[in-house]
Amino acid sequence: MRIQILTLLLFCSFSFIYAQEGCTDPQATNFDAMAMTNDGSCLYPATSASLTLVANLSSEMEEISGLAHTSSSGLWGHNDASNPDEIYEIDTLTGAILHTALIIGDNEDWEDMADSEDHIFLGDLGNNAGNRTDLKIYRLNKSELGNNIMNTQIIEFTYSDQTDFSENWNNNDYDCEAFIYHNDSLHLFTKNWLNNQTRHYVMSAEPGAHVAELRETFNVGGLITGADVNDEGTIVLLGYTEVGFNFIWILFDYTDFHYFSGNKRKIEYGTALTNSQTEGIAFKNNKEGFVCSEQFDVGQLELPPKLLTFSIADWVEDEPVSSVDIGSNKSLEVYPNPFEEILFITFSENQNQAIEFSLINALGNESWNGTRQAAQQFELAGFKQLTSGFYTLVAKSKDTIWQRRLIKN
Repeated sequence: MRIQILTLLLFCSFSFIYAQEGCTDPQATNFDAMAMTNDGSCLYPATSASLTLVANLSSEMEEISGLAHTSSSGLWGHNDASNPDEIYEIDTLTGAILHTALIIGDNEDWEDMADSEDHIFLGDLGNNAGNRTDLKIYRLNKSELGNNIMNTQIIEFTYSDQTDFSENWNNNDYDCEAFIYHNDSLHLFTKNWLNNQTRHYVMSAEPGAHVAELRETFNVGGLITGADVNDEGTIVLLGYTEVGFNFIWILFDYTDFHYFSGNKRKIEYGTALTNSQTEGIAFKNNKEGFVCSEQFDVGQLELPPKLLTFSIADWVEDEPVSSVDIGSNKSLEVYPNPFEEILFITFSENQNQAIEFSLINALGNESWNGTRQAAQQFELAGFKQLTSGFYTLVAKSKDTIWQRRLIKN
């Protein structure tokens, strides 16, 4: 009985020690294989990719600013300030306008779209001068998509922390061109002209007058112009720097809808000289989506508005790496356990890459490591001098990590 109690206490102590925070993304440069909880500390190498051109858009959408994609009604977009009060269904293969709907509302400065199960949200939240007191989001019924005229309900709002409403064109931090619908609420991301950061606000998605409450701030290093969230909760923030470099921030594995508390990875996507001025973004599935860009003028050069595609598949794991529970693992067998001098490792499938093994003690320090060539079964030896106690065996190939908890007699 005393031995059983001691073993139980040691296991509880071991579990407590290993309930540690750290970077849990294997693609990060500071990935911590021992971390069980993501603390948002992941750092990533500089990463670049390209947007793929679908088509140049017509002059009717030369100031296209926002996108929303629905599984039932396709891709929709709109222009920004002082353009017609219309939204457009866009052919995802050709970029052609398939349908135009007149919106019962005023396009003071429409900047983005979002959608829920039943509604489309149209954001009249552009605020270049920082002095607007009539900010609003129109709520449309998805059931009316396809009609020639669409009725609206109005969500009015103010920012919880704005006290200065003086006019400062492109020189304020209360402009906004990006928002999403998530967890029954609307989440706004500001376009900070002064400090190149973005602030995350949250407010009700119901019609009426509301206060957008400040939740958190993040230094994005540019101007945010669009946002979307997929069914897995992964968020993309689209933007560009003041000298025209395009980027997307990918936000995932966060806590309690504090989107900046988790992993934040920046992907650079070229410049306005190839993409025009990127303005709107929308997922079409959990890994891919569309970007729209408005006409971009450089001196005498006039670049057309465009519809492009993006993918985040290379940077977001389908199943995030997590710790392995004490006990059996179908893909990896380790025996004996407890062990003394030798460990035998058997994988369920033959490994075609070299495997790097390490033993981590209860304090998180590496006590042993070694690399073995590709095989299905391995014999690890040389543990006689290790101190008795609890260890974690970590096995790493190029793209996979396994973990098993062991006892050393």
